[in-house]
Amino acid sequence: PAHILSIKVKDIMPEATNLKALILVGGYGTRLRPLTLSCPKPLVEFANIPMIVHQIQALKLAGVSEVVLAINYRPEVMYNFITEWQEKLGVKIMCS
Repeated sequence: PAHILSIKVKDIMPEATNLKALILVGGYGTRLRPLTLSCPKPLVEFANIPMIVHQIQALKLAGVSEVVLAINYRPEVMYNFITEWQEKLGVKIMCS
C-alpha cells in the first residue's frame, strides 16, 4: 500500500554494514500449478518480472548487499537465474 513508508535499516542503525538476507526458495510451488511445472515458484513472473527479483530489490532498498537463496527444487534453473540477474540487481546472490 502507498501509505507504508520505506525505512532503510541504515537509517535506524547507521553502524549496520554488509547486511545479508536469507530467502527460502525451496518449495515445489504446488499451489501455483500449472505455472510451476516449467519453472520454480520464485521465477514465476509478476508484472513481467520474476517474483524473487521484487524481493531482492526490496532488500537492496533496505540496505542488504548479499542475498542467500536456500534452494531445493530445480536448482539448475535457479543457478541460471543467479548468473543472469546478479549483476543487473547489483546484489551478491549465493546459494545454499
